[in-house]
Amino acid sequence: MSASGSTPVQNDVAIDVDRLRLVLLRLARKIRTSSVDRITPSQLAVLATVSRNGRLTIGQIAESEHVKPPSVSKIVAALEQVGFLTREADPDDRRCAFITVTAAGAAYLDEVRVAGRTWLASQLADLGADDVDAVAEMLPVLERLLEVGE
Repeated sequence: MSASGSTPVQNDVAIDVDRLRLVLLRLARKIRTSSVDRITPSQLAVLATVSRNGRLTIGQIAESEHVKPPSVSKIVAALEQVGFLTREADPDDRRCAFITVTAAGAAYLDEVRVAGRTWLASQLADLGADDVDAVAEMLPVLERLLEVGE
């Protein structure tokens, strides 16, 4: 890779990896910050993880989020306090608890998703048809990028 962040790919086209990374990060941040912000980004990530995966332990959330269990415990406690998550003791192992999303937490996630979707749709509406088509054509490629690292 060159100092500019460009890297060659199969068909000899150079991609400015740093520029792509920055654009993707900023776009994701704009989508997140266009929404309701009653909780922190870390709290939102944990809430979304539990919503997506169902009943999880603190350890499972920590593994999924790539953070330490004590950090997840603090986040879960804050989300319990606002009524977005609930903790239920494992009947077979009282040392373990299962974390689940409440109806209020699910409603909040829906609100966040709608706000982000609305912002993104308004941004796309400001682009020309050719640009929107180009973005649409890139979706399968970007989805494959996500799968490559998994």
